[in-house]
Amino acid sequence: MENTWFKPERVFLILSLFWGLLYLFVSPPFTAADECSHFWKIYLLSEGKVSAKKLTSPVANGIVRDRVLSMTGEYVPFGMYKAGYKNIKTRWRDFEKTSFSQTKEILSYPLEKDKLVFNTFPVPAYTVFSYLPSVILMKIMTLANINPGIMMYVLRLVSLVTYTALIYAAIKIIPFKKWLFAALALLPTALYHSCMINADSMTIGLGFLFTALTLYYAYNEKVQKLTTKNLLVYFLAGVWFVFCKFAYLPVLLIYFLIPENKFESKKIRYKAFVYALLFVLLFTFFVFTINARITANTDDFFMRQTAVAFLIEKPIIFIKVAFYTLLVKGKDCLTGVIGSFGWGEVKIPIHIAGLYYLSLLLFSVFNFKEEQTQKTPDTVHKLLFAGIFILYSILLFVILYLNFQISKDGIIDGFWGRYFIPVLPFIFLCFQNKKFFVKTNALIFVNLFFINFVLFVSLIRIVYRFYV
Repeated sequence: MENTWFKPERVFLILSLFWGLLYLFVSPPFTAADECSHFWKIYLLSEGKVSAKKLTSPVANGIVRDRVLSMTGEYVPFGMYKAGYKNIKTRWRDFEKTSFSQTKEILSYPLEKDKLVFNTFPVPAYTVFSYLPSVILMKIMTLANINPGIMMYVLRLVSLVTYTALIYAAIKIIPFKKWLFAALALLPTALYHSCMINADSMTIGLGFLFTALTLYYAYNEKVQKLTTKNLLVYFLAGVWFVFCKFAYLPVLLIYFLIPENKFESKKIRYKAFVYALLFVLLFTFFVFTINARITANTDDFFMRQTAVAFLIEKPIIFIKVAFYTLLVKGKDCLTGVIGSFGWGEVKIPIHIAGLYYLSLLLFSVFNFKEEQTQKTPDTVHKLLFAGIFILYSILLFVILYLNFQISKDGIIDGFWGRYFIPVLPFIFLCFQNKKFFVKTNALIFVNLFFINFVLFVSLIRIVYRFYV
């Protein structure tokens, strides 16, 4: 008798909540990358503030600098200010530790919403779409005068639940490679960031859901024609995904995996895509315009202006720097895709990451019982997958360069592995084939053992980094 519980989406649900809750409570408050900035941004959005103020000061992110900086910032409750900076000393400093007593101290801070202080920090350019559930809860918690430490844990929990729900739906919808999607969503990096305060839980979750919907409409033979309702739901997921992070715009091209005969007409097929694309571009232009006004005359603004001019005048040098960055940071990026925590300074060993890559490859190459009669991508579609991944990588390098420029080491900063997670399915779907089938669940159990082992090692690395 077949086990009804042993399904990819249910296994993912159990493991995501189990490991996610462990990461959530073991990780010290505000020690994930930019977690405090996202925390304050969510507060500002909950108060209806989409802009920010500017201040010239030698203090940025709670640290006194060696020169005067012109930065963005806003007024936040004093309790939020104190809580966000309590563990700032650990950022990029492996020798600095924290403790559960410090976490207890953060949990003792009152909100003090009537005592506002100006806080200089890089206000993230993300919109309410990146944080919608968190913004709603933040407003409720602020009105209830909830302690900022409790707020942080509640927002982390909301982030984890949102991510888990989106991925669960994606795995349930996708017509094949369900175990592959579950394994990709259980990447320690993805799971860790899904239970921190940031825009990644929505971005990765919606990215996987949009890809799953595309594959469902493209390869499920039960779907004969796409209705207006189908297209509205489909583009809602896709447009919302790109609203979270504009760099993923090339992912919208997977729309063309859906055969022409599933539309009422060729005209409707192209018109729907053009409308969605124009909507995204107009919204993005609007957000960029507002952000340019917010950051006008700040240090970041002038650096971006210089970077744009350099990119236009000397594109060849930019290409060389991009390739050099790949060469220097490639290994770190590959490791970071699997396990990268804190401010990116906590990583799992490369050979441990290799175990996870092996599991992903096995899930990609081998097919299971339910996939034997399923229609799958052909060579042309696999080329489209590869092309989208390359286009995204190029756009990512351009955006990172404009935001971070070239470091003194001659590389482009901000090149983190987690940025590739939403497009990873495209790479591994290229290994899909009809040659290798397995009739038992033995391979699944072996891969799940590898996955849980890497998740356990990742948890130990977090504990060692911050407490030992």
